[in-house]
Amino acid sequence: MNLLSYPWWLLPLALLAVPLAVVLAVNHWRFHKNGANQNLVLGLFVSACWLGAIILILQRVQ
Repeated sequence: MNLLSYPWWLLPLALLAVPLAVVLAVNHWRFHKNGANQNLVLGLFVSACWLGAIILILQRVQ
């Protein structure tokens, strides 16, 4: 399975959306709070952006 064969935005989107959805669900159901820690959301977003950039670079080199 070659991860670089998928559209470049699919993996970063999944790595941003899935953990964010899990955190929001746990906070809502377990702690009865709306929202998530801003630092966590920012960290997930920056990680997804870096991963997207690396995937784009690797696709162009390949």
